[in-house]
Amino acid sequence: MRSKVIGTVATLATLAAWAVVFLSLHGGLGPRIDSRPHEATGWAMAQEALARLQPSGQITVITRDTSSFKNPATDIQMASFRKALGQGHAAIRSVHALQVDPLRPVEVPAGDFYGILKNTPKGSVIVSFMGPPMLTSSQCAQLGETKPAVVAFCTGSLPALVDLASLFEQGVLEAAVVDRPAGRVAGLGRGNLRACFDQSYQIITAKNLADLPAPLAGNR
Repeated sequence: MRSKVIGTVATLATLAAWAVVFLSLHGGLGPRIDSRPHEATGWAMAQEALARLQPSGQITVITRDTSSFKNPATDIQMASFRKALGQGHAAIRSVHALQVDPLRPVEVPAGDFYGILKNTPKGSVIVSFMGPPMLTSSQCAQLGETKPAVVAFCTGSLPALVDLASLFEQGVLEAAVVDRPAGRVAGLGRGNLRACFDQSYQIITAKNLADLPAPLAGNR
């Protein structure tokens, strides 16, 4: 009798272990992330990059390092971005994955962004999933006229904290993805990737700077 009980307990323990393994491989017990908006973001960023890439240029990406601090949204964005580039017959030349403290605002240190800009040839595109190049006026002047195009993901409070209009005027930013004023709306996951993207975000260029929210006092 005792051996049967031990056998039953062992069997149940084995089944439980396999269940844990299965759940860990399929998203666990927590809420599953809605991948659609992140797929749309990666796709849209790729379209902006492809539109600005010259035949002799290359694509450089700045993104967060998810090896230390897991971030499923970033991984989904990057996978969608790579897929869209492949469909456009382009590829990423280099990736700068920066470690980010999840408790601190996401931004690229000015020195790091400046170095990437200086070492990226004209006709290329720098795609930043970590915000715009927040350079000093001296760094902007040292870049000169021949700068690669920069496409940056600038959602959340970034447009209010950073004077994006001045970055466009200085020629260090060509396209920025910002939140729509109305915010996220119902039915985000419906429709194609463009429709999904347009429901929550908009592309800002030098032609529609009036759509940018005004920066907070002291950030002009």
